[in-house]
Amino acid sequence: MIRRALPVVLFALVILLIINVYEKEPVPGSGEAAEERRLSSDDFLLDTFCTISIYEGGDEAALESARELLRYYDRLFSPQGEGSDIARINERTEDCVIIAQDTAELFMSIESVYESAGGDLEVAIEPLTSLWNVKERTVPPDEREIEEASSKVFHGGWHIKESENGVYYFCADEKELKVDVGAFAKGFIADRLKQQLVADGVSSGIINLGGNVLCIGSRADGSPFLIGIRYPDNKEQGYVRSLEIRDESVVTAGRYERFFEYEGRTYHHIIDTETGWPAESGLLSVTVTGESSAICDALATTLFVKGEEEGLSYLELYNDSYDACYEAYFIDEELDITYSETDE
Repeated sequence: MIRRALPVVLFALVILLIINVYEKEPVPGSGEAAEERRLSSDDFLLDTFCTISIYEGGDEAALESARELLRYYDRLFSPQGEGSDIARINERTEDCVIIAQDTAELFMSIESVYESAGGDLEVAIEPLTSLWNVKERTVPPDEREIEEASSKVFHGGWHIKESENGVYYFCADEKELKVDVGAFAKGFIADRLKQQLVADGVSSGIINLGGNVLCIGSRADGSPFLIGIRYPDNKEQGYVRSLEIRDESVVTAGRYERFFEYEGRTYHHIIDTETGWPAESGLLSVTVTGESSAICDALATTLFVKGEEEGLSYLELYNDSYDACYEAYFIDEELDITYSETDE
């Protein structure tokens, strides 16, 4: 694994530049093929804006089938509501509750990261995420509340069971164990949307679930999609880095995405279960690229919590252990970027 640090130029008086991932459209007259989107849809689902774009292959029926699948997963994985397996898991009164096969596969899709992350990717974190609830909270909880919520986080306290007749169960001995799938559900859904779109004939397209970007194939002219890591509040500054992506995902976890401020301090939504507080790893964001969007999603959160040095070591070990090829881009509080490269 090769590490490189790139300086990021700052303007005077800039206190904080927010970094995100977005699709870079071709610049008119630049020689890039500025193709029009053949088919596209926009929906507000999964508590974010979701866009499905088809450039080559497929038709209106393929697009609508993908949108219906997206709506199905929105219902199935919602934290609450009728038809939600996540709500049923968190409201269960028995050790085991029946779940859909899709829900079982959601949990199983990130087992490799969950089992190796040492608690930095936590499924049973709902007591803490519910306590912090940065969308509505304006004042941080007190230590007593954090300690109480932390005592209800049971790492490794759950498992998926399949019966002989093919019925799936979510099982946990602790009645207070509750799950939050926000750290990896969008990635899993993007993977499933891609499968369906490809089966319906789509050979080029982009799925963007609130910044979780999955590219199907390449551009219609055969060139890669360009996905940029940028400063969204300062677009005129250009990109920290542009990524050439073919048939892979780009997923970012960052502390600027959801947060509140209190007495001059920012409290974001990525919680470190070891402390019960928002992770303080010295990073603004981590962007992960690779084949599986679910794994990219899970790795992005894991690496953000671990921080740059530990995260780089963990990612190298993960790639070696699972014969994988995931890359990561770390943006620190000094607005320097460090990235990993695989040997492939």
